[in-house]
Amino acid sequence: MKYLKIIGLVFLMSFLSQCITYLKNDYPAYNPAKIDKKIANVDFILYFNHYNAINERSEVSYAVHQANKQVFTNIIAGCNCINKFTVYVDGLDDVSKIKSKNLVNIEVTTRVQPNVSLYLTATLFVLSGTMFPIFGEINGKTEFVAFNQGKEIKRYTYENDVIEVRQGLLLFVMPFRRLNYITNQNVPDNFVNDIYRDKLYPTE
Repeated sequence: MKYLKIIGLVFLMSFLSQCITYLKNDYPAYNPAKIDKKIANVDFILYFNHYNAINERSEVSYAVHQANKQVFTNIIAGCNCINKFTVYVDGLDDVSKIKSKNLVNIEVTTRVQPNVSLYLTATLFVLSGTMFPIFGEINGKTEFVAFNQGKEIKRYTYENDVIEVRQGLLLFVMPFRRLNYITNQNVPDNFVNDIYRDKLYPTE
C-alpha cells in the first residue's frame, strides 16, 4: 500500500512538471491518395483514454481534450481529400445527440509502460526535486471505426510507441519546441486517405 502511494506521488509530481514527447519509431510513413473528388459530411468523435503505469485510468483534463480536438481538426483539415466535417470530443462535447449518417469514431488509448527505466528515473526525479528527468515509454493505440447509418463498415488500427520526458526545468524550453503528438501525425493523415481510397463515403 505504501509502495502504491509513493508511485502515485511520483506521477502527481510528474504531471505538474512539463514534458516533451517524441516517437520511438516514426511509423507509418505518409501515404497520400490520388485525389479526384472530396469526401463530405463526415462527423468524427474522439475518445481519449490514458492509463498510468499501474494500469489505472487517469482523468483527462479539459485542456487536454481541447488540445486533442484542435490537433485532430487541424490534421484532418490538412488532407486534400475531405471537406465539410466536424470533430467532437467525448468529455468535451455532448456526443449523445450526434446522429450522423457518416460517422467515424477515433479511439485513442495510451498506456504508460511499467519498465525499469521509468521506475529508476522516477525515483531520481523525486530525490532531485524534479531536476532529474523522468523517461517513460507510452504505447499509443489509435483505432478509426467507420460507420454508415449506425452500422460499422470498417476498422483501421495503428500503434505507436512514444517516449515521454518530464522535468520541471523543461518549462524554459517549452516555447521553443515543436508540436508533439501522442501518435504519429501520419496516422490520422493516412486514415483519412485510406477511407478515401476505400470509397467508404460518397464524394462530391
